[in-house]
Amino acid sequence: MDRTVIRRSPEAQAFRAERVIAAASKLASAGGYDAVQMREVAKLAGVSLSTLYRYYPSKDSLIRAVESGQLARLRDDVIARPPKGRSAGTRAAEVFIRAFHAMERDRGYAHAIMCTQEVPRPLDSPQAQREAPEENDFVDIAAFAAWGPDHRTAETEYRALHMLESLWTSSVIHWLNGDLSRGYVEDRLRFAASRLLEAD
Repeated sequence: MDRTVIRRSPEAQAFRAERVIAAASKLASAGGYDAVQMREVAKLAGVSLSTLYRYYPSKDSLIRAVESGQLARLRDDVIARPPKGRSAGTRAAEVFIRAFHAMERDRGYAHAIMCTQEVPRPLDSPQAQREAPEENDFVDIAAFAAWGPDHRTAETEYRALHMLESLWTSSVIHWLNGDLSRGYVEDRLRFAASRLLEAD
């Protein structure tokens, strides 16, 4: 057995992802996507810029890590406080509405997240042409809330949830731009969920 010990540099040993995530979150809250500058994140987190890039090769990858933490908190909240709606559509809508409320509480964070999701890639970038979306924690949380942990989510159910997620994303952007009120965002999410998940 190879017992070679790979020695990490003192700086790499001291790297703490939570410090970096906290720094990126603080900058996003203060000024949205443009405020999350890698050099400033490194400075606030107390790591070198080269070490930061080793763990997060781009600003978008760092912001997605911030989003992953928010999704983990959403999952914990859904487990601790399961939606009480009588139908799958009502319960799924509640998950998307809770996520929207998190965006509403922190417009800078919302702006940063939306900028990583809704900007098209350059025209000359490779196109994957996937048959279906990649694994999606957000959708899985909604499925858990809608049908419970023992339900095997069908392809059509996942498709409906992905459509709701797309509606949620566009709703957050329109809300950020001042085009939609909070109440209207909530109403359209509930309406769409009832049509998509409760249709005959």
